[in-house]
Amino acid sequence: MNDTIRLNIGERELPSGLTLLAVQNPGVPTFAAVVSLEIRAGAEPDDRGGLANLVGECLDEGTRHYDALELATAAERLGAALEGNHRGGVVMCPATSQKEALGLLREMVLDAEFPGREVRRVQAEILTEIQAEADDPRSVAVKRFRKEIYGDHPLGRPGNGTAKSVAKLKPKDLREFHATWFRPQGGYVAVAGPDEPERSLDRLEKVFGSFRGKPPKHPVLPDVELASGPRDAHVPMPREQVHVYLGHLGIRRTHPDFYVLSVMDHILGTGPGFTSRCSRKLRDEQGLCYAVSAGITPSAGEEPGTFTAYIGTSPAHRQRAIDGFLDEIRRIRTEAPSLQEVRDVQDYLTGSFVFALERNSNLAAYAIRARRFGLGFDFLHRYPGLVRAITPEQVREAAERHLHPDRLAVVSAGAS
Repeated sequence: MNDTIRLNIGERELPSGLTLLAVQNPGVPTFAAVVSLEIRAGAEPDDRGGLANLVGECLDEGTRHYDALELATAAERLGAALEGNHRGGVVMCPATSQKEALGLLREMVLDAEFPGREVRRVQAEILTEIQAEADDPRSVAVKRFRKEIYGDHPLGRPGNGTAKSVAKLKPKDLREFHATWFRPQGGYVAVAGPDEPERSLDRLEKVFGSFRGKPPKHPVLPDVELASGPRDAHVPMPREQVHVYLGHLGIRRTHPDFYVLSVMDHILGTGPGFTSRCSRKLRDEQGLCYAVSAGITPSAGEEPGTFTAYIGTSPAHRQRAIDGFLDEIRRIRTEAPSLQEVRDVQDYLTGSFVFALERNSNLAAYAIRARRFGLGFDFLHRYPGLVRAITPEQVREAAERHLHPDRLAVVSAGAS
């Protein structure tokens, strides 16, 4: 499968520290561009939780040359979809409109003005979402779970903030955050479309070459420590079900065990039903739930993620579900999976990973990810070999190193 894919990727670093990436996707009539700046956890002040999220949500609410309606209309005329986020934004459009669409993306990301009326409207929408989450036991459980794992570290705060922190944000806070953190150093702009990389890079440099600014001083984040022992907490809520999260601190994306742990995840709890032990045992055999999962690699990023197991079940089965997770965690730490289990996962991973790259926006994001995490642009071709080389004993050894059944946080919300 990997031999049928040949990505032609070009790279150019500008004097400002901004890296441009271009992926050629021959023959397609579409185009996508992604801006991803170096905005990390901890950029927002401790008492301004949700500020980065609000900035991202408001990027398209008015810029130097367009109000919100004018920007939306300009994108619509190009047949483009334009969306901002706390690190930049994305535009997707027909390839014939890529020059104009890039201009709109730059305008939205770099020239946002955060008009008061629009900021207050989006702010009110986010406050409504936060209130809805406070009434949803699964949202309550996952927020409490992250707090148990990360404590006072910025990663332990809800990404959209709290009702208290969001309510006190002002448009000037958004403007100050944008001026401070939306800088080129360490950032990326990646495109994917039919043009040759050099031509795309030239176009990108024309659009983003004037993007300047001194790099901000990133705060030094404290290390997150793995908890020394187990914790168990329940938030009672008037619901019929209980939502249970179980886990502990995980790994960064750059950890050398990442690929072995990805295979372990699919055997344990993130793969399709025929490969996932937790799904087979807790859902299919015991009938405890509809949804169950467990894995350590999905959340791995620039900062450590979490090993997270989740199940929604009846309150009478809460402990039975937890015990089921513990049994499978202990088992995969002490007994190597069968060769057939490993081969099934290898076939699934090597056969399916290319489908995530069918869209241009995913190709652009792939180029950024490969560069940001030092994977190399040839990662796409090396990945099947990396996965195929993993042995059952390597899976067991990685599970023993990274899964800690005696140091788990168990958090649930819902019926008691």
